[in-house]
Amino acid sequence: MAPSAISDDRVSFTTFHNVINNQLRSSKITTQGVNPTTGETLWDVPVATEADFNEAVLAARKAFPSWSKTPIEERKRMVSQWNDVYASYEKEFTDLIVKECGKPRMFGNAEVKMTQNFIMHHTTLDLPTETLELEKETVKTRYVPLGIVGAICPWNFPLVLSAGKISPALVTGNCIIVKPSPFTPYTALKLCEIAMDIFPPGVFQVLGGDEKLGPWMTAHPDIQKISFTGSIATGKHIMAACAKTLKRVTLELGGNDASIVCQDVDIASTAPMLVMGAFYNSGQVCVATKRIYIHQDIYEPMVKAMADFAKTLKVGGDEEGVMVGPIQNSMQHERVAGFFDEGKKQGWNYAVGGKLETVLNGKGYFITPTIVDNPPSDSRIIQEEPFGPIVPTQPWTDEAEVIARANDTNTGLGACVWSKDLARAERIAEQLEAGSVWVNSFEQPVPQAAFGGFKESGIGAEWGSQGLTSYCNVQAIHLYKGPCM
Repeated sequence: MAPSAISDDRVSFTTFHNVINNQLRSSKITTQGVNPTTGETLWDVPVATEADFNEAVLAARKAFPSWSKTPIEERKRMVSQWNDVYASYEKEFTDLIVKECGKPRMFGNAEVKMTQNFIMHHTTLDLPTETLELEKETVKTRYVPLGIVGAICPWNFPLVLSAGKISPALVTGNCIIVKPSPFTPYTALKLCEIAMDIFPPGVFQVLGGDEKLGPWMTAHPDIQKISFTGSIATGKHIMAACAKTLKRVTLELGGNDASIVCQDVDIASTAPMLVMGAFYNSGQVCVATKRIYIHQDIYEPMVKAMADFAKTLKVGGDEEGVMVGPIQNSMQHERVAGFFDEGKKQGWNYAVGGKLETVLNGKGYFITPTIVDNPPSDSRIIQEEPFGPIVPTQPWTDEAEVIARANDTNTGLGACVWSKDLARAERIAEQLEAGSVWVNSFEQPVPQAAFGGFKESGIGAEWGSQGLTSYCNVQAIHLYKGPCM
């Protein structure tokens, strides 16, 4: 069944193409996404061939010398212009992301608007320069673009996480080739299509592809950097592949993010935030709360308050009041289902949920929000990241011991600390092995702050001033005032 039209007279949002050298390209081979709310097959997407990919790289190589020398203020102006065009399609992009991701409409629209913030923030940044006067020389340090960037983007936030790579790459003078997830290709393809009249040919390109496209990108000697957001396992493969040509890499990978709740918090106001931190976007957030440690003194009333709030969350599709949508794809749904199988074998206790609803109205990939009450510390739900709407709680009494439990993982992406005593909360936060720690808030990344992980949660950082310079080589120019000898 063909999906309903969501287009206007300016740009069609029902036909999708690759963009190579500012030209719309089709392909003999196509694939389709699936609306995870209904099971409905969506529109055809071209699958790039190796010849398509090589043509895109060649176009970027030709564009780079001129683009890299374009003044940064002019590059910023074009990025801002692109954002203006994007903002004019707010409704169309909202309709599109709701269909391809299954996001509740309010959260789909929130991502569309957040993407504007991520694009525009990078136009406010400048590349740092430093001048050092020594006895015989002046040393000028500057940042210069790398060349061609390959952006391999995920399916959980296909707009904001694509824009968070595209904008800094373009502002710094790089050319970029974007590979969206085959689960959610539509929004990224349109992001590039609406930019064709703004950027020179070859500067900003996008290719829908299959499992072959990523390896082509990581192997090609003319791509100088890969920016990847996704799983730890895939990130390791990408890093190994990039080592052969010593590409720069930024890897933003998974996390098993802990929240530590102290005994002095207000239960009524904290419980809903803990639940939202775990179940926002159906738990499909790299920094979603994956483990909640609650002080023993308030453990039982806090878990009850969380369960009571979780019961109020409406699960469903594109209808008013829905807070929890489906799992985005069948593969991820099966992974989350494995945690419910584990719970059945081990006899976990559930404060709320616990039943795996494989479908709603016979089609969508839905799971009821579930809180696991004090499972064993060696259980999968404590040790692994489910990436779905299921979260465990455990009690604690000793501060040093709960910090050790929170850090007892091979990952370190995000964490939260909850306490009225800000000095205590900050003391705990500083001891957590995570790239981002929020105090008295669930995880809410912003483009102004660097975002990266400790341990196996990644290499490098996105966003902020550090993220901007990650798209550059650093160059020191030594100016001697006379003969150096």
